[in-house]
Amino acid sequence: MSGVILDCDTGIDDALAIAYAAGAGVPLTACTVVHGNVPVDLGSRNTVTVLDAVGLDGVPVYRGASRPMAQELMTAEHVHGQDGLGDAGIEPSARAVAGDLAAVRIVELARAHPGELSIVAVGPLTNIALALLLEPRLPELVDQVVIMGGAVGAVGNASETGEANIWHDPEAAQVVIDAPWDVVFVGLEATMRTPLTQEQLARIERSEDPRAQLCWRVLQHYLDVYENVLGERSCVLHDPLALVLAVEPGLATYRTVRAFVELGRGGTRGMLVGDLRGFRPDPEDPRAPGVIRIVDTLDTVAFHDRFLAAIGA
Repeated sequence: MSGVILDCDTGIDDALAIAYAAGAGVPLTACTVVHGNVPVDLGSRNTVTVLDAVGLDGVPVYRGASRPMAQELMTAEHVHGQDGLGDAGIEPSARAVAGDLAAVRIVELARAHPGELSIVAVGPLTNIALALLLEPRLPELVDQVVIMGGAVGAVGNASETGEANIWHDPEAAQVVIDAPWDVVFVGLEATMRTPLTQEQLARIERSEDPRAQLCWRVLQHYLDVYENVLGERSCVLHDPLALVLAVEPGLATYRTVRAFVELGRGGTRGMLVGDLRGFRPDPEDPRAPGVIRIVDTLDTVAFHDRFLAAIGA
């Protein structure tokens, strides 16, 4: 892996993913930021802050889309805190973002390093869709695309059927699905299998590693939120799972399916629908438009081991 563009909307689980990247030596070429968990300006500031806190102060951050393509802006401070980092009192970094127009920068980087860069998107897909509209050859220019998004065959979290990153910009997600590239959607059907155990949380709490200490601080609000979902004080690791699978895809097996996003105005808007019926063979070509890969089986133990080791817990 020559380099990774991490497209994020930095809230709590984005911060966990960045901490993993620092400890695992993931070669982050740039972080691009989109609306989502918080407004894009705050997400950009949080991205710089977390990068600097975990020793990645050389990674440039580019501010991107401030709203979805075809609906009003919606954010999720109730999940991530008013500051997006769990209201834990994390001191913002003084480093400035490197620039705006994140979609343009994605295209420029892909053109400058054809076939070398991976895109890992852990927020709404507005920046990625805009980059595709700017450069239709983008699928030929990137090595791999891994997205945290969707809930194929699972309940949603932003709505009854919609996972937040797809629900926040359904039209952008459809543009990404229609592109002729091999794209993996790491959805709730996979990420909800990753709750941390009490022993694992205790390891994070006890660690003296700055990465683990940052994670523990921002996790407190997240643990409060997920206690109502999981029935115990724990949480799942949405964004870290997508980044870990981009680095070590062998920790999972995948199924190739035909897929689309529900774009209507009813209660199922933003639902990522995958054809799991088995009435006809699954597609063989993952690069075909309208075809995605989803996680089938997951080595959760190995995933947790990788994450905890990287943050120093």
